[in-house]
Amino acid sequence: MDKAFEIQKQVRDNAKALQTYMTDLQNWEAEMKRKEAALNGEFEQDLPPVRSKVKKERPVVVKKKPEKKIKGSDYSSWDKYDVDKACEEVDMQDIGPSSLDSKKSQLAKLEKLREEAQYEKERGNTFVKQEKWDDAISCYNRAIELVRDDAIYYANRGLCFLKKDSLHLAESDCSEAIRLDPSYVKAYQRRASARERLGSLRAASRDLAEVLRLEPHNHAARKQLDAIKARMGTKGAKSKSSPSSTPTVESKPLTKPTQPKIVELPPEPKVSADDEWRNGAGENIMVIKPVKKPPHLRSKRPLKSIPIQEIQLGKTTPEKPPTRLKIIEIDDQTHGDSNNNDSNKIDDTPKNMKGEGDVASPESVKLVTDGAVKEKDVKTLVPPTNSVQFMSEWKYLKGQWEARCEYLSIIEPSKIPSIFANALESDVLSDVVRILHDNSDRFAGRVAAYLTQLSNVKRFSAIAMFLSPNDKQMLNKLLDHCKVAENTSEDAIADLKNKYEL
Repeated sequence: MDKAFEIQKQVRDNAKALQTYMTDLQNWEAEMKRKEAALNGEFEQDLPPVRSKVKKERPVVVKKKPEKKIKGSDYSSWDKYDVDKACEEVDMQDIGPSSLDSKKSQLAKLEKLREEAQYEKERGNTFVKQEKWDDAISCYNRAIELVRDDAIYYANRGLCFLKKDSLHLAESDCSEAIRLDPSYVKAYQRRASARERLGSLRAASRDLAEVLRLEPHNHAARKQLDAIKARMGTKGAKSKSSPSSTPTVESKPLTKPTQPKIVELPPEPKVSADDEWRNGAGENIMVIKPVKKPPHLRSKRPLKSIPIQEIQLGKTTPEKPPTRLKIIEIDDQTHGDSNNNDSNKIDDTPKNMKGEGDVASPESVKLVTDGAVKEKDVKTLVPPTNSVQFMSEWKYLKGQWEARCEYLSIIEPSKIPSIFANALESDVLSDVVRILHDNSDRFAGRVAAYLTQLSNVKRFSAIAMFLSPNDKQMLNKLLDHCKVAENTSEDAIADLKNKYEL
């Protein structure tokens, strides 16, 4: 048994040794082949085949079809020939790759300068929001040095000069911005503000008229233009009333001066009137005095004809208490609101005209009596869905601060941006600030929401520029109230101060 085990062990050892030998032999063979290939690669040469030439690759040439020459007598073809296009093609053929590369490098350089100037402009805008006017002017100076043909840089620097009361510099910068971009509305507005403060009212009115031509719905510019025209009208009246040293030539007026008109119902001689009618006869006399109004503020509507009916004095009528006529002045700016037209209409037909024998009393011929204008019931107010509805109700409630407060309270603050869109006016903003200031307890917990949503209206930054110092004082008190009573965060307060330019 022991010999059998020894033989088996010996066979296994011999097989293992043979396997190891064969593995080493295969590794040696592979290494020799690798070395041989390395030695042969050093002496190889890339020689062309015998009796052949190296073929060179030729660039592909696109054959152009020869253009047909136009005959000298073919006048219709010569009329259709584009000379400018042909000259441009010839110029493009003359341009080589080197000139194209130089133009590309110049464009890249200009683009880099514009990026640097844009960065300086953004820094200047940040300083403007912080009311650091000198730092903002420095940033805009560097932007203008880099790029001198951008109107925005000059207009923004003009705004800084305007805030610093450097009015001549502001006017110069705005003029340069208008020269570069004749349709830049903000430049016209800022130059108009500078010229108005310098006393050049006519030039300022021309700038504002150009703003209204470019943006007919710019309410701020329209309001400023009306104020300037009113000042010009008062100045013209003063200059006419002041005595002049130069001799004047007397001239007869083309029309007779307007005198107070007296509308009187004279008693007919056939009427046998008693003492009571004679004592009250003076009540039928009404003095109409002319209203002095500048031409640009006068209404463009046609005059309303009021029918006058004669009173039959043969019949005695009981004495009635005298009635006072109330004349309502129609504002030109609100003549487009359809909702207000019903309240300004004049009743043409007398109430007592039922038959030929009926007699109309003197009280039936009138414009608007004291009881005709009734205060709108606040309970019937409906939240508006757009700016037209809001402005209609807001103007109808003019002078009724309690009703306006109630109307504002039924509007959800979150719907304010969608209601106003881009139609918010500066005077409406001032009225809302005043209502929130005077009725902060009534809007408890919602003052910050109203102020935040108002600042989210489009073009709010332009409207906030026209806030008066009194409005800003009320806004500061409202923000203090929000901080104490409504626990508004410091970041929100700072953001609101930044948006309202406080």
